Formats: sequence, structure tokens, C-alpha cells
Amino acid sequence: MKLIRFIAAATLVAAASMTALAQQPAGANRPAAPASSAAYPADVKIAVIDITAFGDQKAGIGRLVNAYTTLDREFKPRRDELTTMKTRYDQILKDIDATKSVADEKTLTAKAEQAQLLEKEMKRKQEDGQALIAKREEELTAPIWEDINNALKAFAAQRGITVIFEKNKLGGVMFVVNEGVDITRAFIADYNQRNPATASTTAPGNR
Repeated sequence: MKLIRFIAAATLVAAASMTALAQQPAGANRPAAPASSAAYPADVKIAVIDITAFGDQKAGIGRLVNAYTTLDREFKPRRDELTTMKTRYDQILKDIDATKSVADEKTLTAKAEQAQLLEKEMKRKQEDGQALIAKREEELTAPIWEDINNALKAFAAQRGITVIFEKNKLGGVMFVVNEGVDITRAFIADYNQRNPATASTTAPGNR
């Protein structure tokens, strides 16, 4: 199960700006060298990471995958209820269409009203469910994302990495020549080793 949604909300990428200077012809005036190089890093080491891979069920970060598995399990009854309601709604519309030429107007009107009420109820339950899911997801995953963020900073510092780009965010403007700069798998392996995932995440309360 790919768990990509909401992952973009995590702040894991160090901000960086890149300015390209057009090549000037020989003899042209060039910007003067700075008086001191102290303001510039002597050695900038760049890496890229694919945050979406953190939620991969088989190869992602175990704690995060468990959290989303718990979220999915907790809200399964709500999804099943909506599925049942949608089946009933579709059947009513099917009945109306199949009997519109033979049923009396009163019967068709009653079925149409029934479908309308059911549609409103489904919409309300969907909206309520989305709000509850967002709140519960925050409860389950926010502490994990904070820990991942701190772990990534430590991982980068230990390896002398200065800037980390999020691979998918810059796909249209960044071309990775050396795939060795991709630290995704190494970081996931390191994090999972230091933070073993439990069998499941505790789910307080009745959802």
C-alpha cells in the first residue's frame, strides 16, 4: 500500500536557492571575487531523498507504515458503512430508471426523495469522516514525522551533507546525474534499525 497522501506536509528538505550565471565571452567584465570567502561554505555536499518511499508498506519506515495501517483499520467500519449506503443509493436509482414507464408518479416521487435523503446522509458522513481522519492522522503520525525530521538532520550531519533536496518536489527542475546522491534507502534502513517498528500502533478511543 502506497501511503503518499499528507507526506508532503513533513518539513524534511533544507531550503536552497540556485542561481545560474550566463556564460560571458572572453574579456567581458565578471563579478569581482568576494573580499572574504568566510561567508561561503568551503565544501557543499548535496543529497536527494524520496519522502514518498517512507510510506511504502514493504520497504518504508516501519513506524510510519504501522501508523497508517492503524488509521486504515480504525476507519474501516465507516468506509464499509458508506459503501453499503452507496450500494443502496445506486439500487434506488436503478429501480427508478427501470420502473419509470410503469410505476405511478407517487411511487417514483417517494423513491426519488429516498435517494435524495440518502445522498445527503452520505455526503454528511463523508465530510465528518474526512475531518475525523485528518485529526486522527495528525495524532498518529505527527510525533513520528517530528522524529524522522530530527533523525534525518542527524543522519545528514554525520555524513557531512549540507543540503537535502526532496526528489519528487524538484522532478521538473532537477536532473540527478549520479544516483549515489540518493540517500533514501540508506536513511530508511538506518532509521528502522534505530527505531524498530512495533507490531501495531495503539489506538485509543472508539472510532
